[in-house]
Amino acid sequence: MSEPIIHDETPSAPLAQVGRYDRLQAARERGLVIAAMDRPHWIARQGREYVLCVEEGDRERALAALADYEQEELTRPAPVEAEPLNIPIFAVVMTVLGLIFLFAAQNAIPAAWVDRGVADDLRIRAGEWWRTVTALTLHGDSEHLVSNLSLGIFVCAFVYSRLGVGVGLMATILSGALGNALNVWIHWYQPHRSIGSSTALFAGLGLLAGAELAARLSHERTRGMWSLIVPLGAGLTFLSIFGGGGVNRDGSPVTELGRVDVWAHLLGLAAGLLLGVGFYFLGLRRGISAHTQFLFGMAAAGLLAGAWWLALR
Repeated sequence: MSEPIIHDETPSAPLAQVGRYDRLQAARERGLVIAAMDRPHWIARQGREYVLCVEEGDRERALAALADYEQEELTRPAPVEAEPLNIPIFAVVMTVLGLIFLFAAQNAIPAAWVDRGVADDLRIRAGEWWRTVTALTLHGDSEHLVSNLSLGIFVCAFVYSRLGVGVGLMATILSGALGNALNVWIHWYQPHRSIGSSTALFAGLGLLAGAELAARLSHERTRGMWSLIVPLGAGLTFLSIFGGGGVNRDGSPVTELGRVDVWAHLLGLAAGLLLGVGFYFLGLRRGISAHTQFLFGMAAAGLLAGAWWLALR
């Protein structure tokens, strides 16, 4: 198979011109079409143009093959440009400091007040829905806090980059609360209490997977089965690494491992996945106006404050 070359010498066989191009790369790409026919070809420079030539006897076949190639190029969908990764460092730092402040406040108020924010399944089923939100701000001890912060920095950075700070914060809180609400029904037949921002953090991972899934569904070229499986697989992989409890001797999954509530992590991920798809298709993502992002951020702060007001009233 001949490789495209540039030279000024005329070969012994008569040549026929089949194309003229402004760029060498364009001429070489068309030359590969001829090479795929297992026929020789030449690229000669004339002035500012590059001329693609073949032997006279190959002219008709070459022109037909090049016409097919040009038609295919016209119908090829434009490549989808990757969204730039712009991490709002200040917002991530403020979120981390906010969690640390809430933990300090938790240690400063009476234990009875803290207990009013715990996600107690019996209380939630009785109508105290705000506990699904307040529990996201509580931690068992400093080790629990540090563990969540180590994952939280990563999650917040990418969620804020993908959805924007205001929308990302609201989506994370809502999906974390939804995960806690779903967890109530999983433990219907037994008393269950939980706290921690980890449900919201795994919900954040779900948001990323859901937004990516929605983005791939939006483009025809990325609607293949394996292309859609990748975001889901990534979310489940993070869950198994950071939020799983392993398996029992009989092979069944561990859903309670000490203070690790695996069901809350899994349901948070599922809730985030659903909201991530929904928020993306509603257009609530990075790129909307700064004013709208600000309103979502204030609404998220208001949701947290309102939930605690209901808990402590």
